[in-house]
Amino acid sequence: MKMVGLFKRGATVMAASLVAFSVEVSADTAEQLAICKSELKSMYGEGTRVRMYGTKSYRGVETLKLKVTPAGDSSMTLQCSSDTESDERVVLKDKYGDTLVS
Repeated sequence: MKMVGLFKRGATVMAASLVAFSVEVSADTAEQLAICKSELKSMYGEGTRVRMYGTKSYRGVETLKLKVTPAGDSSMTLQCSSDTESDERVVLKDKYGDTLVS
């Protein structure tokens, strides 16, 4: 009986730490999405719709996959990455990985 109680307590601690980590990650993602939206709206106009449909993280670089629909135009797929080596806050790329000129 004591072993089961110890297991439950350990599982509760692990679950709490995982929730805290996921909240931190989602806050970073939400902040990056807000920056990406503002950059895209300055490029394509305020009527631009931006929808995130995926994220990817590789070697500390978070990449958001976005569906961007400028007002009165067809939709396009773009990527928005946080780049620690660049002077810019975020880097916008097309679906093939080529950097967009802003």
